[in-house]
Amino acid sequence: MADSAAPMSGVGYNAAGMRRLPVDVEHLGIRVVVPLLAIAGFFVMLWLVPVLLAVTNLENTILGTLVLPAAIAGAVGAAFLGDRLLKQRWSSGREILVDDEYLVLRDRKQPEKVVAWSGRVNMLTWRFIVSRRGRIPKGFHCLALQLIQDDELVTVYTFCDPKKFDQVAESDAFIPLAARSVVRDERLNLRVAGQQRRLLQAEDERWQAGAELLLEDFLMLWDHIRQQQVEQVA
Repeated sequence: MADSAAPMSGVGYNAAGMRRLPVDVEHLGIRVVVPLLAIAGFFVMLWLVPVLLAVTNLENTILGTLVLPAAIAGAVGAAFLGDRLLKQRWSSGREILVDDEYLVLRDRKQPEKVVAWSGRVNMLTWRFIVSRRGRIPKGFHCLALQLIQDDELVTVYTFCDPKKFDQVAESDAFIPLAARSVVRDERLNLRVAGQQRRLLQAEDERWQAGAELLLEDFLMLWDHIRQQQVEQVA
């Protein structure tokens, strides 16, 4: 049974036969829980190692000096395993479905967005360099695209190590995003200024409701989109 009807054609898409791309794999819940697991792992090992050494009468040997390193290793291990398992089992509730007919952005909390490749689809593509250190390393590229069909907007993005950026197919299609101050102060010619205003508006949409994909999923989607009849907006 079809999940939904696509706008324009009224033909339902078959979710079972579509490729699923997880969205926001590293969501807020995971970013909160993983540090807590690291703290728990640290204190568990800080308690457990001395107990084990006492039981085996090794607390006064050189092994007794390994309590702190063991606690640190416990923190790292708990964070690593927790991050890996949580990403597999705790989804954000958002996903992208894609095949040769449709692209669908599903969200448990919002109405789904459907783009039909058979209709007219416009696309904006842009990029910028992460300037502050945080969850994403400073200097990484943010690659983003927005698909536009009638009143439907689907904004997708990822983060890319600068060493891998040259490996992205048609990477020059991602237009560098200008600083807002440059656009606001009218330092650009009219054509470029108009282009940058559209991209900045799309960037606002990305910030508020964009769908973050893993790099490999984004690149797969990018290859798929380039095979469709999509018109890139200059």
